[in-house]
Amino acid sequence: MGTTTTMPASGGRITVIDALRGFSLIGICLIHAMQHFGAMGTMAPQAMFPWEGPLDEVFRWLINYLVFGKFFIIFSCLFGLSFFIQMDRAAQKGLDFRPRFLWRLVLLLVIGYVHGLIVRVDILLIYALLGFILVLMYKWPTKILVGITLFLFLGGASLVPVVYKSLSEPAPAVEQVQRAPERVVPRQAGPRRVPTFSETVKNNAWDGLVGKMSFQVSSGRLYLTLGLFILGFIVGRIRLFERLDEFRNRMNRWALLALAGVGLLYVARSYLPPVAWGEVSFNSWMNSTSTNLINLLTAYLWVIVVMEAYRFQKVQRSMAPLVSYGRMGLTNYIVQSVVGVFIFSGFGLDLSYLGITLSVLLCLTYTCVQIGFSHYWLKSFRYGPLEWLWRTGTYMKWQPLKR
Repeated sequence: MGTTTTMPASGGRITVIDALRGFSLIGICLIHAMQHFGAMGTMAPQAMFPWEGPLDEVFRWLINYLVFGKFFIIFSCLFGLSFFIQMDRAAQKGLDFRPRFLWRLVLLLVIGYVHGLIVRVDILLIYALLGFILVLMYKWPTKILVGITLFLFLGGASLVPVVYKSLSEPAPAVEQVQRAPERVVPRQAGPRRVPTFSETVKNNAWDGLVGKMSFQVSSGRLYLTLGLFILGFIVGRIRLFERLDEFRNRMNRWALLALAGVGLLYVARSYLPPVAWGEVSFNSWMNSTSTNLINLLTAYLWVIVVMEAYRFQKVQRSMAPLVSYGRMGLTNYIVQSVVGVFIFSGFGLDLSYLGITLSVLLCLTYTCVQIGFSHYWLKSFRYGPLEWLWRTGTYMKWQPLKR
């Protein structure tokens, strides 16, 4: 029937993990393309052809409901899984990889900081910082790790300031305040002034970094990412990807429950009152937690779809370039974002006038180029360029690159 009962491995590498990483990278690129990679151009988006407006709304809906907040979950979970794999392989050789991994995280911190000077939406620096916490948890019992993960996924960390505020602040008195009508500021006609490359780097060196960390904490994204790292570590510890045949039926039943859960959560969300950005309240906690749960369950459904499709030999062969793309995840993530900033920023090609449709199609075009290049590159080399550099720095020894 053209199916396999186990996931193929190359040199001990479980390739479906690389396929999932490549798949998540495509989703991350789509999200960032819709946001123009956080870059500022001189022009606001404008329609370039008839029917572009309705198409933009279609793409916006698809990305918001099927991609946004979901693919970063897969990518983050795989980081925790990769941490376990490296630690486990070293342990099988009688080595404690934790000191080496800490140094590896220091290098990632540097890479993320330098990358963040250009790309405001960089996540590598956040990954490096949270990775230090993951190393500390390496030998903790699985039950404790599961409990911490559930606490973080259910918004426990975000609930703490809500409880503190409710206990420490008196209820405000209701007052009728007559507000003056807001003055409407007309939109500036023509090109807008945007930062130069040097100004962008200078701003991102500190102010952008502070703003990023503030967003991570206030939005709860920081706690969710840590929970995803721990989840990936647990997935590695129970050898899920090595025992997929054993877990398959159970995981597919969970997928049906996840699908029902997504539907119920969307219904429940419709009854929640709207909240302002940055608001610290029980309602804001319920809104953010329900959104996180929807994203988690939807990401799980995407993982099941990819893994079930990957069982077919024809699909495996057709996904071989995607596997290569995932194996070079660090290189491709940095290249896709730097190219994206260059495309949309005022100091680059300044294509900031492109709407969602054209931005997404442009992103998919150069993503296809990256996928093809990755597949071609790994036919001759063991690692991607930045993976090789990171590995060489980790071991402080020149690593073989050519096959």
